[in-house]
Amino acid sequence: MSIRVLPPQLISQIAAGEVVERPASVVKELLENSLDAGAGHIRVDLECGGLRLIRIRDDGRGMGREELPLALARHATSKIASLDELERVASLGFRGEALPSIASVSDLILTSRPHDADEAFSAVGVGDDDPPPVRPASHPPGTTVEVRDLFARVPARRKFLRTEATEFRHAHQVVRRIAASRFDVAFTLRHNGKTVLELAPATAAAEREDRVARLFGQDFLAHAVALSETAAGMQLTGWIATPGFSRSRADLQYSYVNQRLIQDRLFNHAVRASYQDVLHNQRFPAYLLYLSMDPAGVDVNAHPAKAEVRFRASRQVHDFVHQSLKQALRAQGGHDQAHHVPLPTSFDPAPAPRHEAGTAGSSPIRQRGLGLGEAAATYAFQQPASTPATAVAAAPPDEAPATPRLGYALAQLRGIYILAENAQGLVLVDMHAGHERVLYERLKTALGEGRLISQPLLVPEVVDVGEAAADVAEQAATQLAALGVELDRQDPNRVTVRALPTLLGEVDAAALVRDLLSDLAAEDGPGRIARMQDELLADMGCRAAIKAGRRLSLAEMNALLRDMEGTERAGHCNHGRPTWVQVDIADLDRIFMRGQ
Repeated sequence: MSIRVLPPQLISQIAAGEVVERPASVVKELLENSLDAGAGHIRVDLECGGLRLIRIRDDGRGMGREELPLALARHATSKIASLDELERVASLGFRGEALPSIASVSDLILTSRPHDADEAFSAVGVGDDDPPPVRPASHPPGTTVEVRDLFARVPARRKFLRTEATEFRHAHQVVRRIAASRFDVAFTLRHNGKTVLELAPATAAAEREDRVARLFGQDFLAHAVALSETAAGMQLTGWIATPGFSRSRADLQYSYVNQRLIQDRLFNHAVRASYQDVLHNQRFPAYLLYLSMDPAGVDVNAHPAKAEVRFRASRQVHDFVHQSLKQALRAQGGHDQAHHVPLPTSFDPAPAPRHEAGTAGSSPIRQRGLGLGEAAATYAFQQPASTPATAVAAAPPDEAPATPRLGYALAQLRGIYILAENAQGLVLVDMHAGHERVLYERLKTALGEGRLISQPLLVPEVVDVGEAAADVAEQAATQLAALGVELDRQDPNRVTVRALPTLLGEVDAAALVRDLLSDLAAEDGPGRIARMQDELLADMGCRAAIKAGRRLSLAEMNALLRDMEGTERAGHCNHGRPTWVQVDIADLDRIFMRGQ
């Protein structure tokens, strides 16, 4: 095929790929235009998740008759006029691509009226370089953009869209993210004629906190630390959650630079480093942060879809964010108190009769059966009455059976590790990781065999999860119940936890449910419960497993070791970390130079 110039319509449709991926991307571009126009109230109306209709009305500056055709022309904008202005751009949009790109793949009507004008005008986007017709219209001061039948002109693109509910969830998320960036603006979101979100301007501190709670859940705000730091011409404000509110995904991480939502690896690394000593590396912190700085210090033209930025003084920004968050966490004690969760019934020792010492001159000792089966029960732990349970050595009698693979517990170290002795030498066990794998495999087996039993909560727990997560809970209630998790929606932002799998024992129901709904919200399309079944069960196992800092008796430690020996893939936890390591006696001899 010979080289040829593409027709304008095709050029516009190719360019639309950078801007228009789904209804949510249209909502984002149009909301940014409204904010750049100085809107104080923005109303978003969607039908069928935005596939049938996206209508955004604002009370911003508006446009006159002569400006409407230019607004629909490619690369026409009022926001910048020179390279110098591009390098210091403070507006959200600046390329002049959004409206013509949207018009090229849908039916678009633009209606506007300036505040100092007596009449409004309307233009119909035609998706090419021909000037659109402009005609009088009835409209209050401000602008309305109406987009109907998205991708009607590019039918193949519709095959890549998800269900109406999924597309609406993405659009709803966009509105929430932008509403979190502009507390001074009122937002209304309606879907299929129903008001889903209505936010008044929030100027006072209490009003801003109320908006944050409505957008991201009351629990986030309850665990959040407010911060406000200034240095080197930069200001960092917002909220960061304490480590105890960590997430299984990075789904509650919002960072803004000069009111623009950003994705920046350097910024994210600075935040992550702030939590390094207080948060497990498989968990994600939750935060809502606003960085204000000279627009010349950040390049917002670094990505075709404006999804990423580049800081000119990257090290300075990194250090400022890192130190600000680290100081805020330190002021709160750096970490939450450990949760002491009672172990499942299988870990309770069975009482046994007392026995006297077998050797002359020894202290009185006690011997307990462990309720772990016949072989394990024949092994006696001898413990002087004055010796702490976490510092007991095991001395098996001559008639003891063969030592199990993970041996017998000797002690517990720092409330984290179990020290055990087997035939090869010393075994070190991460008790949380080991218990996590045991619970996960038991849940999978019970589900596969149709015997995953739910235990009703003595007192149902109401959990504030935010509106988006509550939507997910409502949509997936039946499938979650099949996994033993029974929820129902209490109101737009809260769910009630009524039952959890019996195998989990006592567990933090609120934290578990937040993690499950967070994972589900990140997965699109029908059948997501089935696709994510193992991941959801792993979340349950992780939340219910023994926590660091829990002091175990020798009987409980040995019960866990026996359970691990009877569990598939017990050498690694659900996240891939090792659960135990072997240190041979020969290695210990070399360390201490015995026999040399």
